[in-house]
Amino acid sequence: MKPTPCPRFEKIEQLARGVPGLDLEAIRACIPLLYFHKEFDAALEQHYQAYGISRSRWQVLMALYKASDEGLTPAELADFAGVTRAAMTGLVDGLVESGHVTRSDEGQDRRTYRVRLTARANDFIASVLPDHLRRMQGLMEALTPAERAQLVGLIETLRGSVQVFRHA
Repeated sequence: MKPTPCPRFEKIEQLARGVPGLDLEAIRACIPLLYFHKEFDAALEQHYQAYGISRSRWQVLMALYKASDEGLTPAELADFAGVTRAAMTGLVDGLVESGHVTRSDEGQDRRTYRVRLTARANDFIASVLPDHLRRMQGLMEALTPAERAQLVGLIETLRGSVQVFRHA
C-alpha cells in the first residue's frame, strides 16, 4: 500500500513568506520528514504492542541486551532511552514485576543498583528480535544500497542540528 502524499500547508507557506529571512524550500523539505516521523512512530507503537510491550520497555531491554553482563544503572538507562530518572524507575519497576529484569545493589550505597536482564528477557528478545530485524530490513529495502548510505549521512547531518528545537 502506497502512502498518501504529504499534504501541502498553504497557510503555513503563506505565513512563512511574510517572515523575513525564512527559506521556504527548507521548510517545505522538513514537512515530509515530520510526516515520516509521525507515521513511523505510530507504526512502531503498533509493532511493539503486538509483542505485548511498550516502546520504552523495549528500549530498556535492548540497552541491557547490548550492555555487558554487568548491567546498567537506572541513570545510564534513562540517558539511553531519553527519559527522566523518575520515569526510568517506573519502567524498571514494571520490568522487575514482569520478570524481565533484576536489580542488584552496588556496594554500600543502597541507592545505587544495576539492572540486568533475566533469562526470561533473553528468551523474549531471542523470540522477537528476528521479526523486528526483518521489518527493519523491509523498511530499508525501499532504497538502494547507495540511497541507504546517503540517507544515513543525511540523518547524521540532521542529528547535529536537532538542538534548534530545544528550548534553553
